[in-house]
Amino acid sequence: MQALATGVPQHPKARFDELREQMTTLQGQSLAAAIPRELYEPRLGRGLLGFFTSYLLWAGGIVGVALAPSAWLYLPLWLVSGLGGWGLHCIAHDCGHGSFSRSQRLNSLIGHLALLPLVYPFHAWKHVHNLHHANTNSLEKDTDWRPVDALTFQRMPLVDKLVYMGTRSVFFWLGTVHYWLVSGFRPGFFPQAKARAEVRRSIVYVVLFSAVFFPALVYATGWMGLLLYFVAPWVAIHAWFSTTTYMHHTTEDLPFLRQGEWSLVGSKLLLTTDYRYPKVLLFLTHNISIHAAHHVAPKVPFYNLLQAQEALKTAFPGMLREKDFSSIPRELLRAVTRCHLYDPETGYYHSFIEKPGGSVEPRTAVSS
Repeated sequence: MQALATGVPQHPKARFDELREQMTTLQGQSLAAAIPRELYEPRLGRGLLGFFTSYLLWAGGIVGVALAPSAWLYLPLWLVSGLGGWGLHCIAHDCGHGSFSRSQRLNSLIGHLALLPLVYPFHAWKHVHNLHHANTNSLEKDTDWRPVDALTFQRMPLVDKLVYMGTRSVFFWLGTVHYWLVSGFRPGFFPQAKARAEVRRSIVYVVLFSAVFFPALVYATGWMGLLLYFVAPWVAIHAWFSTTTYMHHTTEDLPFLRQGEWSLVGSKLLLTTDYRYPKVLLFLTHNISIHAAHHVAPKVPFYNLLQAQEALKTAFPGMLREKDFSSIPRELLRAVTRCHLYDPETGYYHSFIEKPGGSVEPRTAVSS
């Protein structure tokens, strides 16, 4: 049984009550304890296989563009290169959680190298992402794809309004570009002095790399080469990045919760959607779609997530949200056309052209 994925009550109040009941059931339980301890052990060789596979795919797509006999092949090759770059980000994802290796120095090294195709300072991404894990679908504190209500939207400056509208609809595939601009190069974004120092070091590494790489690329290939061999693959990586992260936590039947309703334990298991990718795509994206298990146990390496997920399904039947890969186009269309603004009365979404849902009974809190 997959709760809240099929056979979902359509009235927002009924959906919310079902979710609240499940979150209450989980309180005080150790979700991670359901995962066998051996699944937490990293295997460096397996991690490096994923790292080099993704780097080869990223570089191979770019070489393909350089050798392509027709410009009609550019777009699919950019998407292939973007998939490789997204795979590298997924490797950096493990590095950021310390699950790639027991060596923090190696995690940092691989993480920095993996994010170079995105020109993303590793520690800036790591610290923002950890905030997401600590506050998944919290209306006040989550850093990923957090919605605003209609009144807040009306008060936003015009530029912010346009960015929000675009990244919630036709330009959703560029949502993580905004994420990168907001937090990637701003040490002051982070409250802790240690985090700010790490972010500054990561920025220095990225600046030094850029100072060598970009002049060399332009010198060798011209400004058109910069566009063809870096900018377009970079946008393609963000398209994979944005689509995947957007679909993890954004759907009509998945609410953001206010303080007092939100629960740390429940958020790990109940407030994400897993999509059943084909095996090849699972391999190339390093199991990033097995996302609930990752939220429950970020220290589990990516190649053990499938087994971790099965352990959670056995221990907590009916709690994981799973949907077929074939449903992604339909779910994505519904998200970009309907999941725009937060409805304070129901906790769910409404579109830019709709008014918030009808009156419902006051929502009671779920203790953390």
